[in-house]
Amino acid sequence: MKKVILILSLILSTGLAYSQYGGSYKSSSGFDPSKLTFGGNMNLQFGNYTAVGISPQVGYNFSKYFTAGVGLGYNYFREKNYDVKWSRHYASFNVFGRFYPVDFLVISLQPEASRVWETIENSGNKYKTNKFVPSVLIGGGLRYMNMIAMIQYDVVQDEYSPYGNNLFYSIGYSFNF
Repeated sequence: MKKVILILSLILSTGLAYSQYGGSYKSSSGFDPSKLTFGGNMNLQFGNYTAVGISPQVGYNFSKYFTAGVGLGYNYFREKNYDVKWSRHYASFNVFGRFYPVDFLVISLQPEASRVWETIENSGNKYKTNKFVPSVLIGGGLRYMNMIAMIQYDVVQDEYSPYGNNLFYSIGYSFNF
């Protein structure tokens, strides 16, 4: 019996000693404003094809491995080819989750709901479209300090999706205060 107690004491003391090793994790109950993160994306392109957009996001770092949050977006696209003028406006709302398996890698899931207003002018005729567009973006990439560079794909593939039917890259920023 003394041997069992001695072995259990050694195991417990070793476990307690190792629990002091490494970084500390402060467990808190409730909302911690220092875990808020602010960021998003911005795009600008001008010429025969014009693209302008802004997509701010607010997230919460639930742990060093997982961040989730919400975002809003506005995108404008326009193209002029001879007699044809085409334009689209998107207003969107998204919910995102990002998993960081290691410090420099990110895996992302982002469902998004957009409203699109499209106008096509062709030889004096004008066509308008106003519809809801769902998107679900999955992707992964690299994180370096406050910058996140990802390759993403829209799995829904709606014909009016602002993301097209190919892989696309995005570069964004995220700041903690």
